[in-house]
Amino acid sequence: MRLNINLASQKYEDARAFYMRWGTGLGLLLVMTIVLSSLAWSSHSQSVQANQRIAELQRKIADLDREKAASEAILNRPENHDVREQARFWNERIRQREFSWTQLFTDLEKVMPNRAYVVAVQPESSDKGTKLKLVVAAETHDNANDLVKRMEGSTRFRHPSIAAEHFQPATKTGPAVVQFDIEAYYTPPPSTAVAKEGKK
Repeated sequence: MRLNINLASQKYEDARAFYMRWGTGLGLLLVMTIVLSSLAWSSHSQSVQANQRIAELQRKIADLDREKAASEAILNRPENHDVREQARFWNERIRQREFSWTQLFTDLEKVMPNRAYVVAVQPESSDKGTKLKLVVAAETHDNANDLVKRMEGSTRFRHPSIAAEHFQPATKTGPAVVQFDIEAYYTPPPSTAVAKEGKK
């Protein structure tokens, strides 16, 4: 009969396997730390570059605002009143010459309901673009609502709304109608797009 007796004072442990397991774990942890550190540094560098770019753009905007304020201050001097009015007059003339009535009525025709028609159109220049004041005659209020919805779905008209509503009784020349004052901002197509459409 054979007996295996362990005469060691401590329990036997496989040190090599222990160090292999912990060495592998520490190696993976070190690799993850390096990767995360690299990502954090890259993110930090991009953030610094973005902040520098934003600061540079803000400086440019501030410089342009100062130049604009200085130019307006010079233009607003009493001795430059005539020059300012002439510039405003000619700028308005240029905008009017660039405005295409044919294109406007073509775009209106695409959104106009069958039971409605344009009575008057008044374009006005503003900081937001060309503002249209339309007088539209229709049989019912639903026709005007339909027109506004169609204008909202168009790329040519922005922020359409019904400003006023007037009932027009029947006359010898026509039936009773409801006239609507509609306001909207108009964005005509680029001249190149108009030229291409004309060639078709």
